[in-house]
Amino acid sequence: MYYINSLIVVIGCLYICMQLVPIGLCQTDTEMSLSEQIESYQKQLAADATRIDLRLQLAKIYLQIEGYDQAIVEYREVISSIDTMSKYTYALPDGYYGLGLAYSGLEKFIKSIEAFKRALQFAPERAHIHAALGSTYASLHQYENALDSYKEANKLQPDDAMIHHQLGNIYSKRGKHSNAIIHHQKAIALSPNLATAHYQLGLLYSQADRFDDAISAYKTAYEKDPELIEALYNLAQTHIRNGNRQEARNKMQLYERRKVVVKPIQELRGTLQRTREPVQRAKILANIGRLYLKSENYEKAIWEYEKALALNPQVVEAYNGVGIAYAMHNRFSEAIDAQQHALKLQPDFAEAHAGLGLVYLAQKKDELALNHYKQTLMLIQKSNETRKNKFEEEVNLKIGFILLKHKRYSEAVSAYQAVIELNQDNAEAYHNLGVCYAHQQKTDQALSALNKVVEIAAIPQNSNKSDTTNSSQPSFLSDTYYLIGELHVLQQSYAKAESAYLSSGLPKAYNALAQLTAKQASTIENMARQGEKMGMAISYAKKAIQLDPNTASYHNTLALIAFRLGEYNIAERSIRKAISLEPNNQNYQEGLKAILAKLPSK
Repeated sequence: MYYINSLIVVIGCLYICMQLVPIGLCQTDTEMSLSEQIESYQKQLAADATRIDLRLQLAKIYLQIEGYDQAIVEYREVISSIDTMSKYTYALPDGYYGLGLAYSGLEKFIKSIEAFKRALQFAPERAHIHAALGSTYASLHQYENALDSYKEANKLQPDDAMIHHQLGNIYSKRGKHSNAIIHHQKAIALSPNLATAHYQLGLLYSQADRFDDAISAYKTAYEKDPELIEALYNLAQTHIRNGNRQEARNKMQLYERRKVVVKPIQELRGTLQRTREPVQRAKILANIGRLYLKSENYEKAIWEYEKALALNPQVVEAYNGVGIAYAMHNRFSEAIDAQQHALKLQPDFAEAHAGLGLVYLAQKKDELALNHYKQTLMLIQKSNETRKNKFEEEVNLKIGFILLKHKRYSEAVSAYQAVIELNQDNAEAYHNLGVCYAHQQKTDQALSALNKVVEIAAIPQNSNKSDTTNSSQPSFLSDTYYLIGELHVLQQSYAKAESAYLSSGLPKAYNALAQLTAKQASTIENMARQGEKMGMAISYAKKAIQLDPNTASYHNTLALIAFRLGEYNIAERSIRKAISLEPNNQNYQEGLKAILAKLPSK
C-alpha cells in the first residue's frame, strides 16, 4: 500500500526536519499562524537580505508546509549568500541539509543525496544528517548504503528512537529479522508512542509465527495511531491464523469502517506527493483538512488548513474550515478572524456566515448567531448554484434551536418546517417541532410530530435511504417518548401515556408513571385492586430512584405514595433523603411534619 511503502521516507524526513535549525538561532512567535510567520520573515528579509538566520527559518517553515519548491529557493539563496559572506559559514550544514530534505520531498533523490553529502562535509558529527541520507538511500532501495548511514547515525546518537526504528526497517528489508526486532524494540523503549515501530514489530512477529506477540503489537500500533488502519487489517489476518475467527471478523469490520475515513486521506496524500504547483498543493491540503474536520479530528484539521493557507492565502474554503476547527477547540477569537478573512475574499460566502454563527452560538451570543445564520440562509437561497439542501437543512436547525431556546415558538416552528421540506426524515426537526407545539398548547399537532420521530426511528438500519444517519436511533428518542407520555396524560389517555413512559425508560418517565399510577389507584373502589395499583406505583418510584438516586423529587414521590399506603417508615426515609438533597425545600419540610405526625412518638 502507498502509505506503508512511504513510511521509511516520510517518517524519517518529518522527524529530522524538526532538527533543521539549531535552537536559539532565531526567535519565532509561536502565537503567529504559519502564514503570518512567512509574511513576517519575508518583510524582514526585504529590509535586510543578509539575515541568513531568518532565511533558514523561512525555509524551515516551507518544509513544514510541504512547500518544497519554495524551500529549495530559500536554501539555495542561503548557500549562495554564504559564499559571499564568510561569517555565516557555520550555517552551510543547515543550508545543504534543508536542501536535501526539500529534494527528498520532491522525490529527487539523487540531488538529495548530493546535498546531504555536502552537508556532512561541513558537519560530519550530526547524526540526523546521516539518518536523512540513509532515508534517501532506502527510497532508492540502496539498502546497503542506507544501513551504513543509519549505523553511523546510531553511533553518533545511540538514544534516538527514530534512528533505531529506521535501522529496524532496513534490517527487515535485508531479511535480518532478529536484528530488525532488536532495533524496533529499542525504538519503542525510547519512544513508546511510535506507532509504526509497533506495526513493524507486528509484521516481524507474524512472519515468525509469534501470533500472540503480533496481535499485541498490531493492537498497540492502532491505539497509538488510529490512521494506521493497515494494523487492523493485519490484526484480522493474524487472528485467523491464530484460530480466532470471531475476533478476526470484528477487526475486519472495524477496518472497513475506518477505511472509509482514512483511505481518502491517504489517497489525497499520494496526490499531494505527485503535485508540484503550490496553488494545487494548497487545495489538496485544504481537502485533507476538510476530511479531518468531518471526522472531528480538529487538531489535524487545523494543521492541514494552516499549511494550505501558508502555501496560498487565497483559499477561502481553508479559512472557513480552520475557523470551524478553531471554534471546536474554543479558540473563538481566531475562529472569528478566520471567517472574517474568508468574507473579505468572498463576501457572499455563506459557509463563513454559518461559521460565525457557530462561534457566537458557542459563546452564547445568540442574537449575533441568529443574524449570521439568517444571512447564511439568504445567501444560500440567492445563489444561482444548485441549492445545498443538507447545508440549508443544518442552518435551519440552528435557527430553530436558537428560537426555541428563547421561547419564540412560532418562528421556531417555521424553521423546523423548512427543515422538513428539505428532508422529511429529519427526526430532530420533528422532535423540536413537537416541543414547540406542546408549548403552544397544540397537543394534537405536537403528538403528530413526536410520533413521526418514533416512526423514523423504526426504519431499519439497512434502509435504502440515501442518508443512513437518519435511520439510526436518535439520541433524543427517550425524551421523545417522555414528551408523548406527558401529552397523553393531558388528554387523559392514560394507557397510551403508560406505554410511552415505559418506552422512554428515563428516570423522569418512571417518576411520572409512578404519579400517574397512584392517581389512577385513587379512582379504584376495589381495595385489593387499589392496593395492587399502588404497589405498581411504588415499584415505578423505586425504579426512578434506582436510575437517578440524586434527584430529590423522585424520593418525594416515593414518600407521598408510601404515605398514602400507610407505610410511614418508608415515607419518612424517603422524605428525609429528599430534604438532604434539597435542604431548603419547604414542601418537603412540611411533608416530613405530616409523616412524623402519623408515626408513634419516639
